[in-house]
Amino acid sequence: MAAFSRAIAAVLLALFFSACQSYEPNYQGQPSISIPYDPYDYDPKDLLAEAQAYCEAYRLTAVYEDETVDPQSVRWRYRHYRCV
Repeated sequence: MAAFSRAIAAVLLALFFSACQSYEPNYQGQPSISIPYDPYDYDPKDLLAEAQAYCEAYRLTAVYEDETVDPQSVRWRYRHYRCV
């Protein structure tokens, strides 16, 4: 039973880390992406390139929208891009 509980915990942990990036349509129905980043160790060009790669799947262009602070961490931020 303990092995089963550990397996469930491992699956839940994997799901948590795979959900770090958020891919969802925004309020206007357009695809959008939220990318977590460390403000002390990031390159805005890399974040834009990641967002652009996502938006290209829709044949759209990534446009920076805004950024927010992770409510559970004072350090991590999220950059939000929408595909237009």
